[in-house]
Amino acid sequence: MELDDLKTAWEALNQQLKRDSAINLAIYTEHKLTSTRRTLRPLFWGQALQILFGIPFLLLAAALWSSRPHAISVIVAGVVVHIYGIGCIICAAIVMGTIHNLDYSGSVLEIQEKLARVRRAYIIGGLVGGMTWWFLWIPVLMVLLALVHVNLYAQAPLVIWSGLAVGVVGLVGMLWFYVYSRKPGHDRLRRFVDKAVVGRSLQRAQAQLNEIRKFAQEAA
Repeated sequence: MELDDLKTAWEALNQQLKRDSAINLAIYTEHKLTSTRRTLRPLFWGQALQILFGIPFLLLAAALWSSRPHAISVIVAGVVVHIYGIGCIICAAIVMGTIHNLDYSGSVLEIQEKLARVRRAYIIGGLVGGMTWWFLWIPVLMVLLALVHVNLYAQAPLVIWSGLAVGVVGLVGMLWFYVYSRKPGHDRLRRFVDKAVVGRSLQRAQAQLNEIRKFAQEAA
């Protein structure tokens, strides 16, 4: 075989390998993105449940407003409960909307950037829905008692102030635990905290996108 023929054959083989690599990458990417869609479905429907979770707080606040409370402490408690219900619904709706608007036809980097938005919205929603309960049980209890014409702050202010003190201690303790988990040498604890804060679905989806990028780099 002459040198020119050898070069032509080599170039043809190289082009065929590139085509095969591109096809394999496309198939692998489609498979992983399909898995990512499935992975995010539980998170999506979990946010729908959070919306349902927020509705009773709106109804509780509405029941309080219909009773026309006069005590400032009760009104403040009602406002807090009302805002909490709205916050739960808004945060969940933002996460659901962001997941729904994920464009899987774009580049992996673009999908990762949008997934990061889902992550931020989910963390904020988790803070609103979870950590606030160190204090939220107090206004909820005040509203429930106000519906049976009992002003908790007027009759037992120590319960409220003690509850607030316990909430502060609990919240500071959780923040300390989070900071402690980020220190070097606490990798297992950090992964446990991340899983609790971020959620398994988001972590798996991010890992799947990372696998696509890694496969693309190896195939290049």
